[in-house]
Order: sequence, then structure tokens, then C-alpha cells
Amino acid sequence: MSVASPSPSADLAARVERERVAHTEHDVMAEHNRLKNRFPHVEHYPSRRRLHELYRELVRDLSGKTVLDYGCGRGDMSLEYLQNGAAEVRAIDISSVYVEDAERRARALGFDESRATFAVMDAHKLAFPDDHFDVVAGWSILHHLDPDVAMAEIHRVLKPGGRVLLWEPLADHPLMRIFRWLTPGARTDDEKPFSGSDIRRLVESRPWKSEIVACGLLEAPVAMGTSLLMRSKPDNLLIRLADRAESWIHGRGWLTSWNQHMLINLVKAS
Repeated sequence: MSVASPSPSADLAARVERERVAHTEHDVMAEHNRLKNRFPHVEHYPSRRRLHELYRELVRDLSGKTVLDYGCGRGDMSLEYLQNGAAEVRAIDISSVYVEDAERRARALGFDESRATFAVMDAHKLAFPDDHFDVVAGWSILHHLDPDVAMAEIHRVLKPGGRVLLWEPLADHPLMRIFRWLTPGARTDDEKPFSGSDIRRLVESRPWKSEIVACGLLEAPVAMGTSLLMRSKPDNLLIRLADRAESWIHGRGWLTSWNQHMLINLVKAS
């Protein structure tokens, strides 16, 4: 007797529940942060700092904007968007623990429900109307989701001419693959960094105006090594040389998916 395979919706629901348990009950983020603290130079190499600054430049002036903090975690970026003038921030996460913490922090700073709301929500099924947000911004969330389903929802709730900003990890660097394999406790079972083919599918799925900027092709592995060998010297010669070589490679558009991280900057067609 044959047994029917689970439906795609059942598979997706099971995946969402695994993510909820990992973040709410097991606090996988705490292990992830513990691991980051072992390699402090990886947080501060030059191309990563420039990419952080680009992200922050794009959200520096949010006056009058309606923003969706897509996977808000404990609310760090929600607070930044509010402080940058957003008229309304709607923040969601799968973890009730994160959402409660984020809301508590926002209220402590005086942001009431007229400007900031926080909700436990499946990012694949957004409880918002069509064409609602000026900006959808997420920090390391899309690789935890089914990107095709998630991007369809993001496109739906984004206003024409609205912007999507997503900071995400990349998959193809051999050394990074080995590192992820050696550190399973710092990540969830279903998360999947983006390969080169994933990036192409992402930007070609809809009529986006797109820009992909990446960091860490050479600097990330060098920074891991110098974190162990010269921890007190984050601004060292090896990282500076790696930055120069990496900038040269980036200028030619080579090996994008071999970087550590990318910033996806998409604008919805008007």
C-alpha cells in the first residue's frame, strides 16, 4: 500500500515549526553569537564594514516611510529604523521570545503602538495588505525560508517603487562550506545560504531593479586566521592585503557567490 507524500504546504509548515523551536526553545542564535566571539576579526574586516555602511546609508533617512522589519530578532534594527524617522515599523519574527524582547525595548524607548508593532508571524504568510510598505528589510532571514514563497509575499506587500534590503550569507566558498559543516550547532537544520544559481533565480523571479553587493571572498577566511593568531590586531597587514585583492576581484564581477555575505538591494517596478 502506497503512502501519499506530504503536500508542499505541509512540508513548509513543518519547516517553519523547526525554525520556531530552534530559535525559541534552543536559542540557536546564542550559539551563533558565541561562535562569532571566537573570531572577532570576521565582524570588522574592511569590505564587511563598507557593506554595513551601505546598508545603513540606504536606511538612514526613513522619514514618513512604512517599514517591515522582516525577521526582527530582538529588535536592534527595528529601533534603528524608528530612530531614523520611520513613520511606522511593523516587525515580525517566528520566535515569541524575540518578539517580546523587541517590543519591550521599543516601549522602553518611548515608541508606542502608533509607530511600532511587533508580532509573531510566519514570514511566508504576511498578514499585511498588498502594496503597503515603502521598505522591507531583513537581516539574515531569507536563507531560513523558502525563498520563492517568501519573495512572492515580499513583492505583494511592497509598494511599487518600494525597496527590499536583505543581508544574507553565501554558499559557494569551499572553506566556508567546511566551517559550516564543522559548526552545526550554530545554525538551524533548514537554513540554506545562497549559491550562484540561487542568486540568479532570486533577482530574475520578478521585474526587480536589482543590485547585489558582496563581502568576504578573501577577507573572511583571512580574518578567521588572524583572529586566532593575532587577536589583538584586527587591523593587520594580512587583512589589508586581502581587502585590496578582494576589491580587485569584485571590480571584475568574479566569484560573487564565493563571498561570505551579500546585500540584496531590490526595487519593485512601478
